[in-house]
Amino acid sequence: MTNEMLEDLRLILEKELEEKGYELIDLEFVHEDGDFYLRLFIWNEEGITIDDTEIVARYLSERLDEIDPIDKQYYLEVSSPDLNRPLKTTDDLRRNMHNEVVVKLYKKIDGSKEYDGFIVDYSDDYLTILMENDEEKKFDRKDISLIRQLVRF
Repeated sequence: MTNEMLEDLRLILEKELEEKGYELIDLEFVHEDGDFYLRLFIWNEEGITIDDTEIVARYLSERLDEIDPIDKQYYLEVSSPDLNRPLKTTDDLRRNMHNEVVVKLYKKIDGSKEYDGFIVDYSDDYLTILMENDEEKKFDRKDISLIRQLVRF
C-alpha cells in the first residue's frame, strides 16, 4: 500500500470515525514478522475502552471489506495511543494542551537538547512549554526531533 493510498484511506475513515464519536489519531500499514498489519489508533475525551476498540474494529472490518483498499491479506488492529507515542501533529498538541511533555531537539539550544514542561501554546510552526522554573520556552517545530508525554512515577 502506497503512502498516497494510505492517506486516501485515512481521509475516508477519519470522517466516518468522527461521526461515531472517535478521533483517528494515527493509521499505519506495516509488514512485521512476515505478516501485514493495518493499525488504527483512536481517541475520545472520555478515554478508550476495550469495548470502544471492539466497536470500531467490527465497524472497520465491514467497511474495509466494502471499499477493499488493500490487495494483500492483513490483520486489523485498533487501539488507543500509548503514552510513549510521539506527538507529531498539531492535533496531537491540541489533545495534550496543558499536559507535561518532553521536547527533544536536533541540536542544543541554550546548552541543552532536551526540555520538560507543560504545553501552553502551539501552532504549525512553534511550540511553547512552561518549565518547572516558571520560564516559558518557545521552540520552532523544525528544530524539534521528538515530543512525547512525560510520565512521572
